[in-house]
Amino acid sequence: MRYVLATTERVVRWYVFDPKTVSSTTYSLSEVLDLNIVPAADKTTAKFWAQEMGLKTWRYVRF
Repeated sequence: MRYVLATTERVVRWYVFDPKTVSSTTYSLSEVLDLNIVPAADKTTAKFWAQEMGLKTWRYVRF
């Protein structure tokens, strides 16, 4: 299974970032889930990314 990170708002937005340089200042949000630009990984890695970005809340979306 693969997971992507998303916001917890009523309208879900997707976190876009470079997994090699993930930090609290190097991500943006996308209104569209484009798997060419939204990184996907296993749940452990996705959680690590969220923590590295300094996110207080996030949603895992499994696909």
